[in-house]
Amino acid sequence: MTVPPSAAAAGALHGALLESRQRWQDLASLAADLVFETDNEGRFTFLWPDTVLGHRAATLLGRRADSLLLGVAPNPFALRQAVRHHRAWVADAARQPRCLSLSLAPLGDARGGFAGLRGAAHDVTEQETAAATAAAGLRRAALLDALVETIRHAGTAAEAVTRGLAGLRDALGCGGTALIVPGEPAPEIAASVGEVPPGLLAEADRAFGREADWTGLLGAGLPAALFHHQGRHPARSILAAWRFGQGRTWDAEDLAVLRSMAATLGAVLGFQRLQEELERQATTDPLTGLANRRAFMTALQARLAQDPGHAGALAFLDLDNLKPLNDAHGHEAGDAALRATARLLREAARTGDIVARLGGDEFVIWLEGADRAEATARAAALLGAARAFDSLWAPRFSIGIAAWEPGAGEGLSRLLARADAALYAAKREGRGGWRLAEPAA
Repeated sequence: MTVPPSAAAAGALHGALLESRQRWQDLASLAADLVFETDNEGRFTFLWPDTVLGHRAATLLGRRADSLLLGVAPNPFALRQAVRHHRAWVADAARQPRCLSLSLAPLGDARGGFAGLRGAAHDVTEQETAAATAAAGLRRAALLDALVETIRHAGTAAEAVTRGLAGLRDALGCGGTALIVPGEPAPEIAASVGEVPPGLLAEADRAFGREADWTGLLGAGLPAALFHHQGRHPARSILAAWRFGQGRTWDAEDLAVLRSMAATLGAVLGFQRLQEELERQATTDPLTGLANRRAFMTALQARLAQDPGHAGALAFLDLDNLKPLNDAHGHEAGDAALRATARLLREAARTGDIVARLGGDEFVIWLEGADRAEATARAAALLGAARAFDSLWAPRFSIGIAAWEPGAGEGLSRLLARADAALYAAKREGRGGWRLAEPAA
């Protein structure tokens, strides 16, 4: 059977058209995620493939293209000139944001007028999100670097904490920030910048119990956030931030910065508290909790240097029965006598007095503003209080007193030596009494 030439040509043409259409579809699918055309009023007249952004393409035909747009950015479907790689955020069928990179070319009618747009689009949501995340990360890193630099230039750990809290408040536009630490019976503010709102400590108490971070509204409707720093005691803390009035809630970047700064400021606070503890240990007698020799000498030297005309007297105590107690009942009894002496001195101390254990069985109390008569009366009262103790380890001691004499040119070492000499005079005369040193020469 012979096929007529016209039929053969038609078949060849049909095959060529099918091949051309398939080629176009293949190239379009390789070049773009979707292609489309609109009319002169911006309505879709053609869409490919059959599913576009989760929509069936047929359901979008006749719909305005700009109805898919999100936000208030300029409408790319209203353009009258060719553009490439124009970013636009649109909603998919699930109303989730998708970012399209649009390349558009205007279409003309027979009279040269605008007939619509032909376009191709790539879905670049993942790339755009990754770029935004990277940019946000860079901004966050720059902010954290600036805050850490502020902290680094502080002179002390306490100043570093305050500077860090202030910088964080300003960077995030907060009403205030604070570091909160566990306490009894309730958490305590270790440092703060800004007025602390009601309900913050109660929420921090619950957060410590849960050992979990928290964001939400305080009782007055104020947005607040709490982030833990799980350091070892005494370094455990919570970084708190809050906004006043109708302040915006926390976004992901705010929370990331707060989480990082909770660790940084928590570590600085831990160092501050360790530093304070070391200073306390360096200036405190561990058995009695009184100031030690170093702390006493420093404090009294500063007091006398600040006001050379200062009035006062030094009472030097030495336990008479420490060795017999240790020998007969063990060192626990001796330690109990030392602690009892410290308690007596604390109870006898008045405003401005300085009490210390110099070491061994020696104690001292600076009697602020006391003249000779007052100093001897207070020494006698101390001895009476000791005699009133009714226990196995009741302390018994002797006291030497030296009055400070402004203008005599006497130094602190000489004052101590006079009180010490008076103390041993009291011991030689039977112990359990007091003696007043001769005036400075």
